[in-house]
Amino acid sequence: MIKSIFGKLLLSHLIMILISMLTLGALMSYLVYNHVIENKRSDLLAKGTSAVTMVNHVLEQGRKPSNRMLDAMGDMAGGDIWIMDKNGQIIAGQPPANWKSKYAEYWTRIWDTLDWQDGTGIQKVFRPRERDPNIVVAFPLPPQESGIPIALFLASPATGANRTAIALEELLLYALAVSALAAALVGFFMARSFTRPLADISRAAAAFASGDYRSRTTATQENEIGRLGRTLNNMAAELAQIEQSGREFLSDVSHELKTPVASIQALAEALLDGLTKTTEQRARYLANIVGESKRIGRLVDDLVNLSKLGAGELTIIRRPILLAKVFIAHTDKLLPFLEAKSLTIATDIADELPPPLADPDRLGQVLDNLLTNAIRHATPGSVITLAAKARQHQVIISVSNVGSGIPPEHLNHIWKRFYRVDKSRSRNDGGTGLGLAITQKLVAAMGGSIQVESIPGEVTTFTFTLPTEATNCQGTPFSTTFSTKS
Repeated sequence: MIKSIFGKLLLSHLIMILISMLTLGALMSYLVYNHVIENKRSDLLAKGTSAVTMVNHVLEQGRKPSNRMLDAMGDMAGGDIWIMDKNGQIIAGQPPANWKSKYAEYWTRIWDTLDWQDGTGIQKVFRPRERDPNIVVAFPLPPQESGIPIALFLASPATGANRTAIALEELLLYALAVSALAAALVGFFMARSFTRPLADISRAAAAFASGDYRSRTTATQENEIGRLGRTLNNMAAELAQIEQSGREFLSDVSHELKTPVASIQALAEALLDGLTKTTEQRARYLANIVGESKRIGRLVDDLVNLSKLGAGELTIIRRPILLAKVFIAHTDKLLPFLEAKSLTIATDIADELPPPLADPDRLGQVLDNLLTNAIRHATPGSVITLAAKARQHQVIISVSNVGSGIPPEHLNHIWKRFYRVDKSRSRNDGGTGLGLAITQKLVAAMGGSIQVESIPGEVTTFTFTLPTEATNCQGTPFSTTFSTKS
């Protein structure tokens, strides 16, 4: 059994060509054979009519046509002519051998279908049976004195029609052989043109599955198979990028964990080795161990949240939010960090601001990330601005600070995990490097968007939007799971 697509395409192509050629050949042979027989019949009828005229002239004179006369007319007609009565008695001429036994089944019908009234009735034609080489035509003659019906018979061989049909069949066989060969060649190249791109796609997919992420298919022509090849290449490129991102992520996580783990190990070893001389020193070492442990805990929590956001598994419960209360709650808990750098926060909430639809906990997480980031990079003694205004069906919230700012070449990268604008800066200030990545996904999960504008050395502003109404929420809380996959 043929299993390959190439073999099936080639075989189906050949079968279709052969069936078409055989059908056409049989039809043409039948039509040509019948056309030749019809021409022969018409010719015999015409010659037989002439012979009947001559025989009737002799019979009217009271004479019987001689065998010599009938033989001469038969030679001119290209067959045998004889006269015979209904009883089978030969009156003149000589029929072919065994003629009566060959056509015995038609014998009664001959005399029933001929019109014997005046000798000008319907003629009867016997077509060849199973390629019988004779065509027989019967013509009624005027009745004689005995009153027994008589008829003139003209039998002519149909070997010309047989030879024509046989020659045509031979020609068709040759044409069929040539067509089969041509069909095989054309089918071979057509099947190859279909299966070669599929084979290349299969090869590329197998190589990619085995770990060769640079594998690509060259089957990218402008057709259905080409579209499949381009789709495979795009998928391979995306998977390779995901694989590369995964490796970079693991590397970044390992790097981020390495420092606090090493610090905890060093401090713990110092405590075990008795290197701490005073109670204050031991307390400081223990506090550092607790701080680094909390840092690892924050990193793990952020990784879990980021994983849930990336998988679309984080449940977001949106309800109308009063921003003034949210701003006060989250700025108050940051007062110690503000006082440490002599910073102040100025809030600017537009009058009659419609309440945005947001998850209170997730909105608080977004504000904490942005405000903490603003405090971390603000110039000591400066003012951080927290503002909110309405635009159409959205509330626009912005967090601005004055500080070192973000260079333009880094603006599109700050949303990446563990990305650092200043590569030399460590995480000793408590950041995990995941805050902005989580913030971007949380805002998207609540139906908004976030962007940043920065003038290095001057003002940096993070702006995000939240919807104020939803088609599936009539002012009441609802819960759903948002997919934040990009």
